[in-house]
Amino acid sequence: MSQLPSSESSCAQPTQTAQSSLAFADIFTTKLFAVIDFETTGLNPAADRILQMAAVVVDITGHVVDSFDTIVKPEQPSEYTHGAEHVHGISTDDVDAGMPLGLAMRRLQDISQSALFTAHNARFDLGFLHAELARLGQSWIIDQYVDTLFLSRSLDPNKEHPHTLTHLIDKYGIRRDTAHNALADAQATAQLLVALVAQARQQQSQSASSDASE
Repeated sequence: MSQLPSSESSCAQPTQTAQSSLAFADIFTTKLFAVIDFETTGLNPAADRILQMAAVVVDITGHVVDSFDTIVKPEQPSEYTHGAEHVHGISTDDVDAGMPLGLAMRRLQDISQSALFTAHNARFDLGFLHAELARLGQSWIIDQYVDTLFLSRSLDPNKEHPHTLTHLIDKYGIRRDTAHNALADAQATAQLLVALVAQARQQQSQSASSDASE
């Protein structure tokens, strides 16, 4: 998720990716989710860069199967412009000591195998993912993904509350040790996914009971 408040209105258009998130009915039987989050230098995938990436692989109950977290060092440092340090707290020294982008991407893909790509405001993260892969001359076809922003909005048809990650983790009582940290945000998003699925199942059950009583 972006480190800047306006990220959820970002319109990055990822390539080689489905155009919309899977719905609840599509994910109830999914075995594993790779919950991914990026911290970036800004909001524009064409110009800004990934500074930190994290993935937390969980099952539908929230049990953590695996995780990965690293600061990212760009492949061409001369083309890199540091930004938004006041938000994410990642320094240029941290970036210089980070994992090279190519290796970090391979690690991210390895840990995400056989798991469904999941993020909050997923198209933002997917936009940066594909932009960085393009810089490496690589691609990653993601034909299905889950967006907890989309799922949360689908449970709130009357638009009664905001759907930022910060608001939702407060709403569902989810603990997040550090805001604007990719690993902490990925962990919180994984817990949010579990809470949203539980709420959707509860609503489905209540609807079925109501229909049966009529």
